[in-house]
Formats: sequence, C-alpha cells, structure tokens
Amino acid sequence: METIQYLIITCVFVGAVIYVAKRFFPSKNQQGSCNKGCGCNFDKTK
Repeated sequence: METIQYLIITCVFVGAVIYVAKRFFPSKNQQGSCNKGCGCNFDKTK
C-alpha cells in the first residue's frame, strides 16, 4: 500500500515540476513575437 502512495506522490511532484518549468521557461518557438500574444512575427532588421 505504501508503494502506491509513493508512486502517486512522485507522479504529482513530477507533474508540478514540469508545469512550473513550462511557466518559467517558455518554448523557443515563441521567441521573436510581440508582447501582445497575437502570434505576429516582428522583425527588427527591416
């Protein structure tokens, strides 16, 4: 019975770590867009 509890706690902990990591480290494909969140691609070289 204790093993099941440890597995559940481990799964919840890993899920929380993944959630926090995604919140603090956004994916690289969103880099370069404006802060409005509209998905437009702003190019400073033009």
